[in-house]
Amino acid sequence: MRRRTLLTALGAATVPLAGCTTGTDPVGADGGTPADTDTPDADGGAPTSTASDGTAERTDAPEDCPASQELGVERPEDLDASTVEAFVEEHERVYHRDVVIEYEPESSLDSYELSGSVTGSPRPVGDGWELEYAGSGGIYRPTLLLGATTADPPDGADTVPVSEVDDDRLAGTLREAAETGEAELHVDTPGEEVDRYVELLASLSDDFGRLSGRGDSDTPYVDVDGTTVGLTATATSFHGDYEWSAWYYVDERVVRRTTDEETDPRDGKLLECRSPG
Repeated sequence: MRRRTLLTALGAATVPLAGCTTGTDPVGADGGTPADTDTPDADGGAPTSTASDGTAERTDAPEDCPASQELGVERPEDLDASTVEAFVEEHERVYHRDVVIEYEPESSLDSYELSGSVTGSPRPVGDGWELEYAGSGGIYRPTLLLGATTADPPDGADTVPVSEVDDDRLAGTLREAAETGEAELHVDTPGEEVDRYVELLASLSDDFGRLSGRGDSDTPYVDVDGTTVGLTATATSFHGDYEWSAWYYVDERVVRRTTDEETDPRDGKLLECRSPG
C-alpha cells in the first residue's frame, strides 16, 4: 500500500484547510487570454484555438477519443437537467476520491468524509450542460490515546496480568499508572501503528470492543502486581479539512472538468469520451 501524507498539496482541485488533533468533529486564473492564442485548461486539458470574438473553436471528435477514467459511474442515456445533475454528483464523488485525493485507508480507523453537490441548476449550453459542483469535509486519520488510571474493575471484568502485555511502551505506562495513579501513552502516528495497538488490546481481553472509527473508546483492565489499572483507549479525531469546486461540461459524447473558474468547462480536461455510434 502506498502511504500518503495527510495534508499533501493537491493543487487547485482541493484546498486543505487545517489539521486537527482534538477529539471533536471537524471543522489561479490568468484573467483571460489574448485573441488568436491557445487556452490551456487548469486541469491539464488540451488547448483549444480561441477566435478573435473570444469563443472557443471546438472539434466534434477529440483526438484522444474514446477515453474513460474507468470509475464505474454509468452515464445516462438521456441527458436532461435531472439526469445530468445526478451523474455529475456521482462522478465527482468518485473522481475526487480515487483520482484527485487517491484515498487509501491506512488503518481500520481511517475514514473519508468528503461530500458535495451541484450548486444551482444545470445550464444548457449548445448540445450539452454546464454544472458547478462544490465539495467539503474531512479525511480522518485517527491517532490513539491510551489513558491508564488505577481503578476498581466492574464485577465480572476480564482482568489481564501485565505480564501478558507484549509491548514495552504500554507495559511501562501501566506500571507507571500503578505507582502514581495515572499515566498516558499517545500513539501519534496514524496508520499501521494505530492498528497494531488496537489489535494488541483486542487480543489481551475479551472485554475490549474493537474500535471502529474516530471518537470510539473502550477500557480493558490490567493487574499490575496486585494493583488494577483501567486502560482507556480512545481514537482521536485527527483529520484534514478540505473544500473545493469543479465545473463540468457534459453532452452525449464527452465529459469535461475544470477547477479554474475562469476556464470554460467546454475547454476542461477530457475525462470521458464516446466514439461516434
